[in-house]
Amino acid sequence: MQLTSVNLVDLARTLSSLSIESTKSTSLKLSGKTDGDQNKLEAVAQEFESLFMHMMLKAMRTANRTFSEGNYFDTFETRMYEDMLDEELSIHMTKSHSMGIADLMVKQLRPAVRKQDYDMEIGSSTVPTRQTLFQTPDDFVAEILPRVKSTSAGLGLDPRFVVAQAALETGWGQHIMFDASGNNSFNLFGIKASADWQGKTVEFKSLEVVSGVAARVKSKFKVYGSYDEAIADYAHLLKHNDRYAAALNAADIRSFGEQLRKGGYATDPDYAGKLARVMDNGAFGGSQTAMFKQP
Repeated sequence: MQLTSVNLVDLARTLSSLSIESTKSTSLKLSGKTDGDQNKLEAVAQEFESLFMHMMLKAMRTANRTFSEGNYFDTFETRMYEDMLDEELSIHMTKSHSMGIADLMVKQLRPAVRKQDYDMEIGSSTVPTRQTLFQTPDDFVAEILPRVKSTSAGLGLDPRFVVAQAALETGWGQHIMFDASGNNSFNLFGIKASADWQGKTVEFKSLEVVSGVAARVKSKFKVYGSYDEAIADYAHLLKHNDRYAAALNAADIRSFGEQLRKGGYATDPDYAGKLARVMDNGAFGGSQTAMFKQP
């Protein structure tokens, strides 16, 4: 094979890459053998980020060759110095924490000192949590359904609709909000605290769809004294708000969810579809069917 300037450049870059990667890989392996030294973890993470950045810069240079054909400055020497520059640049970017890849790796590999991804500001002494109180959808329905039937009977709604919405808002009770002291908010329906709310609140980020784009928005949610209190407040909200009048007259769960969305209860365009899928869960069928009949 005849060696041209392009062949020589590729060969030089390949040998350089193999040398660099072999050296760094060996360093990574040797560093990883030392247990209990947190500084070693940071060093390994930085070396990995440096290697990754160098590979990324190399790929960018390769992709850019298409636009440099016929350029008199595109020579063997230029490419060699560019490769040297990229290596130094990757090291500098890693040491200056410009990309943050190494920092993320350290956080992931240090579970003992990793901060939980709560929705409060870092350094806050008050950290709300979400806790699991129901192990299965059947447990959730068995606990919430009788309360819904007795507390919100005046709504005229199929109580399954109310339970389904509570299941959707809390993930079948898997993600009920608790305050920083570990007290249950009993907020089954994700009802936010308005300006005139005089009770306690808990602050969390919720997923909202604004102009077709989903984003995490920090909001204050109501804290209740019991599930019955939460259901009663929910019933009051629907019954005394004209925006939800159409929802109260819905004949099926999909219509109920769509009217709630149109009334401003939810921003998710698929809110009705999600409610319908919740209703398809086996927890609403079988021996519990008779429980759902209106009195």
